[in-house]
Amino acid sequence: MKKHLEELAGRHQSLRDVMIDKGLAALGDALVNFAYSLALSLDLRRPTGDRLDNRALSEALRASGLRETAPKRMSRHDLANAAEALLAYGWLKGFFSFWELVEALRGQDITSSLSMLLKKVAEEALASGHM
Repeated sequence: MKKHLEELAGRHQSLRDVMIDKGLAALGDALVNFAYSLALSLDLRRPTGDRLDNRALSEALRASGLRETAPKRMSRHDLANAAEALLAYGWLKGFFSFWELVEALRGQDITSSLSMLLKKVAEEALASGHM
């Protein structure tokens, strides 16, 4: 299964290529919103569903220092998609677990927690020779 997930991540030349991959962004949207709903459900101690605001994702991308890697003139929505693409890529490559994402989405400082995960994806991608 791990091999199949890694194959889904695709081959990219750079982090910028990952950030503009619309397929990874779509998968990342579903992944992040499911993890966020689960995190909220755990915090509230009852099942619930919700979507993470684009503002939190775009701010996390900025806080991670990866904004400069993304193309210029991106809207908040585009930056959120870039963050979701990176998170999908990192999860598919095994750089972090689903439960690490859920934990990052719990509590008050989601921006900081997501920022650390995004940095981890960038560091792992560069260190592992995937970029």
